[in-house]
Amino acid sequence: DRGYKVREDGVLDDIPTFTAEELKAIVEEAHRERRKVASHAIGVHGVHNSVEAGVDTIEHGDYIADEDLKTMVAHGTYYVNTIYVGAYVAEGRAAAGAPVWVKMLSIHEDTFHRAMKAGVKIAFGTDAGGFPWTDNPAKEFAWMVKWGMTPAQAIRSATSSAAELLGWSDQVGSIEGGKFADVVAVTGDPLKD
Repeated sequence: DRGYKVREDGVLDDIPTFTAEELKAIVEEAHRERRKVASHAIGVHGVHNSVEAGVDTIEHGDYIADEDLKTMVAHGTYYVNTIYVGAYVAEGRAAAGAPVWVKMLSIHEDTFHRAMKAGVKIAFGTDAGGFPWTDNPAKEFAWMVKWGMTPAQAIRSATSSAAELLGWSDQVGSIEGGKFADVVAVTGDPLKD
């Protein structure tokens, strides 16, 4: 979707890129080929049409209506919320005269809280490339915790939840014999900080 505008009722409005029928055809064909569909959807219409079409993930999802959150839970649709890139973009675009992006960040925070409360599956994502390649994408973890996840929930979003989303739980996502792993050691306790 595109063309974002905050309505008087606080809903983030948008212009969908695809019609509901087009999205359904995309999802049907992708699923027929045993492929997942990730939908870059930020506002009310793009998200709604994507959820109704049966996509596997909503990428960004700054505004998701409560009914769509319920549908996401029922269908097992993942929310890949990409908070850091939204904050980064909001700062730059507000400075360039587009303050709607700052409002979008506030709307996104509310959506994130409602999604957690509704029990929507959340997987870690960054939208890498939307911020400088020199920025550490792990900044997303701090945002997720700032917005209400426990550190353990944030870590799981990038490990076991992400593996489940990809259909790779048998290969990655937890430290077990026979699985691929990319393990880092840090000072301190990542479950506390």
